[in-house]
Amino acid sequence: MNTTSHFTSDFWNYYIIGIIVLSFIGLIWLLLSQNKVKPLPKGEDVKTTGHDWDGIEEYNNPMPRWWFYLYILTWLFGIGYLALYPGLGDFKGLRNWTSVGEYRAEVDAAKAKYGTIYAKYGKMSVEDTAKQPEARTIGKNLFDTYCIQCHGSDAKGSRGFPNLTDADWLYGGTPEKIQETITKGRTGIMASWGPKLGEEGVKDVANYVLSLSKPEEQYDAERAERGKVLFNGPPANCFTCHGDKGQGVRGLGPNLTDDVWLWGGTQKAIIETVTNGHHNQMPAWEGFLDKDKIHLLTAYVWGLSHKDGKALKTDSENELGKKAAAVAAAEPKKAEPAPAPAAAAPEAAASAPASESKPAETAAAKPGQAAAPAADGKKVFDGLCFGCHGANSAIPDTPRITHKDEWAPRIKKGKDTLFKHAIEGFTDKGMMPAKGGNTALSDDEVKAAVVYMVNESGGKF
Repeated sequence: MNTTSHFTSDFWNYYIIGIIVLSFIGLIWLLLSQNKVKPLPKGEDVKTTGHDWDGIEEYNNPMPRWWFYLYILTWLFGIGYLALYPGLGDFKGLRNWTSVGEYRAEVDAAKAKYGTIYAKYGKMSVEDTAKQPEARTIGKNLFDTYCIQCHGSDAKGSRGFPNLTDADWLYGGTPEKIQETITKGRTGIMASWGPKLGEEGVKDVANYVLSLSKPEEQYDAERAERGKVLFNGPPANCFTCHGDKGQGVRGLGPNLTDDVWLWGGTQKAIIETVTNGHHNQMPAWEGFLDKDKIHLLTAYVWGLSHKDGKALKTDSENELGKKAAAVAAAEPKKAEPAPAPAAAAPEAAASAPASESKPAETAAAKPGQAAAPAADGKKVFDGLCFGCHGANSAIPDTPRITHKDEWAPRIKKGKDTLFKHAIEGFTDKGMMPAKGGNTALSDDEVKAAVVYMVNESGGKF
C-alpha cells in the first residue's frame, strides 16, 4: 500500500482512477454518438426532432464544427493535465507537483527579495526596531496577515481575544515576553466551577469579583461577603491564580481589580465564566514565521502599547509588586530568583493544572532512591504548588499530594515525562502552566517539587 496516500486502502485509489477514466470514455462516446447529423443538401428543408412546445419546434441541426473541435480540445487538455499533475488517485503526475512545494518556492522567492531587509532589523533591538517607520509598516503588514482575525485590525481585540494596545499583560509586556508569546504560543484555561460551587455559590463569587472593580450599586454586598470566603478558600481557591486581593498573578490569572475583561465584566458574563470556564489558545508561530518576521511582529506589537518607546511598570511586575521572570531591559538581572509566594500557585478559579506536571521534591533522596535535585522541593511546593496540588484541593483533574490513586497513572509515565510537563507546561483534561506559572523558578526547583510530590504520593523518584 502507498504509505503517503490519504486513502485507507488501495481500493479507493483504484476506485477514483476508474471513475475518472470511465468518465472520459463515456463523454467522448456521447459526443461521437450524437455527431451523426450530416449537413443538408442545398434547398432541402431542415428536419425537426419531433419536439413541439406551444407551436415551437426544435430543428435537428448538426453541431457547429467549431464547437465540436473545441470540446475535443478540452477533452485532450483534461488528459494532459491528469498526466502532468495529481488527480488520478495517488498518481502524483509527471511533474511531481505539490501545493506545498509551490508554497515553499514562493516563500523562498520572497525571502530572496525581502530577506535582507528583514535581517537588517533582526540585528536591532525590539525597542530600536519599533522606532523605524519602515519596520513598523512591515510589522503592520505581518499583523494584518496573521493576527487581525483574533485581535482585530485596530489590535484592540474582541470578546475572548485580548487588547494589545493597552498596558494590561497577563504573561508580560516586555519585548522578551511578547516574543515568547508569539513564538511559543499560550494556553489559558479557566476551570469550570459550576459543578463544585453550585448556582448560589457561583453568584456569590461573581458578586465578590464585581466588588473588586465596580461601585457598590452594581453588586450585592451580602453575596460579595460570602463570595470572598469562597474566593480565598476551598473548594474554589480562586486566590491561587488571581491573588488574595484579586490583583492577579503573572502568567496565571488576570487582575480582577482593574475593570479590564477578556470575556466581559457584567454580572451575567462573570457568572458564565465561573460556571462554564474558558479555554483560550494563542497559536505558536515558531516554525511558520522565521525569527526575523517574529522580531518585526514583536516590535510592532510592543510599539502599540509603548508609544514613547519606554518600558512600563506593568510590563514586568505583577500586581503584588514582585518581579516577573522578564525584567525591564534597563534593570540588572537577579542572580537567583526565589520561589513565588503562595498566591502564585496554579489555581482553581482560572487555570486547572494539567494532569501530570507538578512541582515538588525534597533536597535529599530517601535511601534506595535516585539522587534528588539540590533545590528544596518542599519549599517550592509550600510556596507555589499547594494551591492546586494540596491534599484538600478541589481542582478538577489535578493530582493531590498523598493521593496515591491520583498520582499512580502519572508516575507510570516516568520521571522525564513529568519533569518535561512541569517545566514546559501541559494541557489535557486539566492544565499545568509552565513552571506552575512562575517562570522565575529554575528547572532544578521545578524538578525538586515534582520529586517531592511524587515521593509523598507513593512514588520513588
